[in-house]
Amino acid sequence: MSPRTKRKAYENGTPDRTSRGLLGIAALTERVARPVLGKRGFSAGQVIGRWTELVGAELAASTSPERVQFHRGARVNGTLYLRVASGAAAALVQPQVPLIIERLNGFLGPNAISDIKVTQGPLPHRYTKTPVPRTRAISSEALADAETEVGALGSDALRNSLARLGARLRERG
Repeated sequence: MSPRTKRKAYENGTPDRTSRGLLGIAALTERVARPVLGKRGFSAGQVIGRWTELVGAELAASTSPERVQFHRGARVNGTLYLRVASGAAAALVQPQVPLIIERLNGFLGPNAISDIKVTQGPLPHRYTKTPVPRTRAISSEALADAETEVGALGSDALRNSLARLGARLRERG
Protein backbone atom coordinates (compact mmCIF):
# COMPACT_ATOMS: atom_id res chain seq x y z
CA MET A 1 0.00 0.00 0.00
CA SER A 2 1.43 3.34 -1.00
CA PRO A 3 1.81 6.16 1.55
CA ARG A 4 -0.90 8.14 -0.25
CA THR A 5 -3.35 5.23 -0.01
CA LYS A 6 -2.51 4.74 3.66
CA ARG A 7 -3.13 8.42 4.37
CA LYS A 8 -6.43 8.32 2.47
CA ALA A 9 -7.54 5.19 4.34
CA TYR A 10 -6.65 6.84 7.65
CA GLU A 11 -8.59 9.98 6.77
CA ASN A 12 -11.65 7.95 5.76
CA GLY A 13 -11.56 6.07 9.05
CA THR A 14 -11.10 2.67 7.44
CA PRO A 15 -8.76 0.28 9.21
CA ASP A 16 -5.41 -0.59 7.69
CA ARG A 17 -5.74 -4.01 6.04
CA THR A 18 -2.08 -4.64 5.21
CA SER A 19 -1.67 -7.18 7.99
CA ARG A 20 -4.73 -9.28 6.98
CA GLY A 21 -5.41 -10.09 10.63
CA LEU A 22 -8.82 -10.34 12.24
CA LEU A 23 -10.81 -7.15 12.72
CA GLY A 24 -13.55 -6.47 15.21
CA ILE A 25 -16.98 -5.65 13.86
CA ALA A 26 -16.88 -2.23 15.55
CA ALA A 27 -13.89 -1.22 13.42
CA LEU A 28 -15.78 -2.11 10.27
CA THR A 29 -19.14 -0.54 11.14
CA GLU A 30 -17.98 2.71 12.71
CA ARG A 31 -17.58 4.40 9.33
CA VAL A 32 -21.18 3.57 8.45
CA ALA A 33 -22.61 4.43 11.87
CA ARG A 34 -20.69 7.69 12.36
CA PRO A 35 -22.97 9.90 10.18
CA VAL A 36 -26.15 8.56 11.81
CA LEU A 37 -24.83 8.88 15.34
CA GLY A 38 -23.34 12.28 14.57
CA LYS A 39 -26.82 13.63 13.87
CA ARG A 40 -27.79 12.66 17.42
CA GLY A 41 -24.72 14.31 18.93
CA PHE A 42 -22.76 11.11 19.42
CA SER A 43 -19.57 11.77 17.49
CA ALA A 44 -18.63 8.18 18.12
CA GLY A 45 -20.94 5.31 18.93
CA GLN A 46 -18.85 4.44 21.94
CA VAL A 47 -21.21 6.14 24.41
CA ILE A 48 -24.11 3.97 23.26
CA GLY A 49 -21.95 0.87 22.95
CA ARG A 50 -20.39 1.37 26.37
CA TRP A 51 -23.44 2.68 28.19
CA THR A 52 -23.54 -0.28 30.57
CA GLU A 53 -19.84 0.10 31.30
CA LEU A 54 -20.16 3.85 31.89
CA VAL A 55 -23.17 3.93 34.21
CA GLY A 56 -23.34 0.39 35.58
CA ALA A 57 -25.56 -2.56 34.75
CA GLU A 58 -28.38 -1.66 37.15
CA LEU A 59 -28.79 1.88 35.81
CA ALA A 60 -28.27 0.84 32.18
CA ALA A 61 -31.10 -1.71 32.44
CA SER A 62 -33.67 1.06 32.90
CA THR A 63 -32.09 3.90 30.87
CA SER A 64 -30.96 4.59 27.32
CA PRO A 65 -29.10 7.63 25.92
CA GLU A 66 -31.06 9.26 23.09
CA ARG A 67 -28.86 12.14 21.95
CA VAL A 68 -26.38 14.79 23.02
CA GLN A 69 -27.09 18.37 22.09
CA PHE A 70 -24.34 20.98 22.02
CA HIS A 71 -24.53 24.70 21.37
CA ARG A 72 -23.75 25.57 17.77
CA GLY A 73 -20.04 25.19 17.02
CA ALA A 74 -19.12 23.98 20.51
CA ARG A 75 -18.39 20.55 21.93
CA VAL A 76 -18.61 21.53 25.61
CA ASN A 77 -21.50 22.07 28.02
CA GLY A 78 -23.75 19.70 26.14
CA THR A 79 -27.06 18.24 27.24
CA LEU A 80 -27.61 14.50 27.31
CA TYR A 81 -31.18 13.41 26.62
CA LEU A 82 -31.78 10.27 28.59
CA ARG A 83 -34.80 8.00 28.26
CA VAL A 84 -35.97 6.03 31.29
CA ALA A 85 -38.36 3.10 31.31
CA SER A 86 -40.76 4.25 34.03
CA GLY A 87 -41.53 6.96 36.57
CA ALA A 88 -40.00 4.84 39.30
CA ALA A 89 -36.80 4.54 37.26
CA ALA A 90 -36.79 8.32 36.74
CA ALA A 91 -37.02 8.84 40.49
CA LEU A 92 -34.00 6.56 40.96
CA VAL A 93 -32.01 8.25 38.17
CA GLN A 94 -32.44 11.85 39.38
CA PRO A 95 -30.12 11.56 42.42
CA GLN A 96 -27.50 9.88 40.23
CA VAL A 97 -27.40 12.63 37.57
CA PRO A 98 -24.19 14.25 38.95
CA LEU A 99 -22.46 10.85 38.96
CA ILE A 100 -23.58 10.16 35.36
CA ILE A 101 -22.28 13.57 34.26
CA GLU A 102 -18.96 12.92 35.99
CA ARG A 103 -18.54 9.52 34.32
CA LEU A 104 -19.49 10.83 30.87
CA ASN A 105 -17.10 13.78 31.19
CA GLY A 106 -14.36 11.36 32.20
CA PHE A 107 -15.06 9.41 29.01
CA LEU A 108 -15.84 12.24 26.52
CA GLY A 109 -13.55 14.90 27.91
CA PRO A 110 -13.74 17.69 30.49
CA ASN A 111 -16.98 19.71 30.51
CA ALA A 112 -18.45 17.77 27.58
CA ILE A 113 -21.78 17.24 29.38
CA SER A 114 -23.22 19.79 31.80
CA ASP A 115 -26.88 18.80 31.98
CA ILE A 116 -29.10 15.73 31.63
CA LYS A 117 -32.75 15.89 30.56
CA VAL A 118 -34.70 12.81 31.59
CA THR A 119 -37.77 11.69 29.64
CA GLN A 120 -39.97 8.72 30.31
CA GLY A 121 -40.87 6.25 27.57
CA PRO A 122 -40.25 2.80 26.18
CA LEU A 123 -36.63 1.83 25.81
CA PRO A 124 -35.28 0.53 22.51
CA HIS A 125 -34.97 -3.22 22.17
CA ARG A 126 -31.63 -4.54 23.36
CA TYR A 127 -30.25 -7.79 22.13
CA THR A 128 -29.34 -10.06 24.99
CA LYS A 129 -28.21 -13.61 25.05
CA THR A 130 -31.00 -15.88 26.16
CA PRO A 131 -30.25 -19.44 27.09
CA VAL A 132 -31.54 -22.07 24.70
CA PRO A 133 -33.96 -24.35 26.51
CA ARG A 134 -32.76 -27.89 26.87
CA THR A 135 -34.90 -30.69 25.59
CA ARG A 136 -35.56 -33.69 27.76
CA ALA A 137 -34.60 -37.15 26.58
CA ILE A 138 -37.36 -39.16 25.00
CA SER A 139 -38.44 -42.16 27.01
CA SER A 140 -37.73 -45.50 25.37
CA GLU A 141 -41.37 -46.65 25.77
CA ALA A 142 -42.79 -43.62 23.93
CA LEU A 143 -40.18 -43.97 21.17
CA ALA A 144 -40.90 -47.69 20.72
CA ASP A 145 -44.66 -47.02 20.48
CA ALA A 146 -44.14 -44.26 17.92
CA GLU A 147 -41.75 -46.42 15.84
CA THR A 148 -44.36 -49.19 15.57
CA GLU A 149 -46.93 -46.68 14.29
CA VAL A 150 -44.68 -45.25 11.56
CA GLY A 151 -42.97 -48.53 10.70
CA ALA A 152 -44.51 -48.80 7.21
CA LEU A 153 -42.78 -45.72 5.77
CA GLY A 154 -40.07 -46.29 3.16
CA SER A 155 -37.48 -43.67 4.11
CA ASP A 156 -35.38 -44.32 7.24
CA ALA A 157 -34.76 -40.62 7.88
CA LEU A 158 -38.45 -39.75 7.60
CA ARG A 159 -39.44 -42.70 9.76
CA ASN A 160 -36.96 -41.74 12.52
CA SER A 161 -38.02 -38.07 12.47
CA LEU A 162 -41.72 -38.89 12.67
CA ALA A 163 -41.10 -41.42 15.43
CA ARG A 164 -39.23 -38.84 17.55
CA LEU A 165 -41.94 -36.24 16.90
CA GLY A 166 -44.69 -38.67 17.86
CA ALA A 167 -42.85 -39.69 21.03
CA ARG A 168 -42.41 -36.03 22.11
CA LEU A 169 -46.09 -35.31 21.47
CA ARG A 170 -47.12 -38.33 23.52
CA GLU A 171 -44.99 -37.26 26.45
CA ARG A 172 -46.50 -33.76 26.44
CA GLY A 173 -50.12 -34.80 26.07
